Amino acid sequence: MVKLRDNRPENDKPVKVERLSSLDAVRGVILLLFIGAGFGMKEILRDPRWNWVTNQWDHRPWDGCTLWSLLLPAMLFCVGVGMPYSYANRQAKGQGWPWQFLHALIRASLLLLIGIYLDSYDKNKLVFDLRSDLQQIGLAYLLAFLVVPLGLAAQGVSVGFFLIGHTAAHVLHSFAAGNDLWIQANNIDTVLDGLMRFGPDSGHHITLGVISSAAVILCGSLVGGLIKSGVVPGIKVAIMTALSFILIFLGWALSGGGGVIDVTWFAVIPMNRRLVTWTFAMTSVGWTMLFFTYFYLLMDAFGVQFWAVPLAVIGRNPLFVYVSYRLFHEWAQRSAGLVLPTAPALANTLRPLFIALLVMFIFWLLCFWLYRRRIFFKV
Repeated sequence: MVKLRDNRPENDKPVKVERLSSLDAVRGVILLLFIGAGFGMKEILRDPRWNWVTNQWDHRPWDGCTLWSLLLPAMLFCVGVGMPYSYANRQAKGQGWPWQFLHALIRASLLLLIGIYLDSYDKNKLVFDLRSDLQQIGLAYLLAFLVVPLGLAAQGVSVGFFLIGHTAAHVLHSFAAGNDLWIQANNIDTVLDGLMRFGPDSGHHITLGVISSAAVILCGSLVGGLIKSGVVPGIKVAIMTALSFILIFLGWALSGGGGVIDVTWFAVIPMNRRLVTWTFAMTSVGWTMLFFTYFYLLMDAFGVQFWAVPLAVIGRNPLFVYVSYRLFHEWAQRSAGLVLPTAPALANTLRPLFIALLVMFIFWLLCFWLYRRRIFFKV
């Protein structure tokens, strides 16, 4: 085959878009866990010996952290990793900061509108709330975007400022109100939600959590900036691994221990998903970064990517997966139940697992159909 020479001027040639293959694969894993966790995975294997595993598919009532709790911060982290690439790609196309900010503002607004629609659809009435997943992602993304163009140093300082500021706000409000720290009923987050006249939230999410969520996105952006730099891949992996273990250890130590190691002490800052406390945010970043690091090492540093194509199929369409799951999860569950036998007894015992796997496969097939046709839903 003879390849014709491209004689177009440099300015007319399409800009090559940089993309992290590992990022798509990691997003695919997160989305598959998100789909599977919604179909009674915690009901599987009720034997007490499996208790720790099955409990990972449910949130803790107040303090504590599980795998299910880490999924939203993991998506926020992935948003951050992609931001330096998105910003650089648009900059290479000649888009200045004002145009990029306008695009970020439109993207955040669309995420807010979609999230409000999904909440309203679930409750069969118009609901204006900023505490659900998409609303938090949209607001945190916009807040983080204002910092990303300022460089890695400003991003690092902003992470500390957001987390320390959110913690300080809790401490000052508790002292002023004469309340205990980190209580569920009357903290600064719930007070502000009351002032905005938001109704009770079933998961006790809070609007002000967007500040810590923006810090999680900026941590991902710092990792994306490190990967884009000219540092040798081995050093990148070593830095990310070391930081992951440091953040996990600090989150565990400052939150009073516990977890797998049954040793506890006084909690300086509890690990609380609903308030997105400092310890929860850093623990989430630590585990997600550790997971992402070795996907990056295998797929982008070593170039071994073929095995992760099924994950990338679903990871390339995160918005479609989330929205379609929220709208059609009951249809998918009923469809999966049609092909499952009701006997023998073992089949009934593991029925939630089989339903979860079939539902995951249904959504994967939908994403595969879109992937083959190069259809990717973005805002």
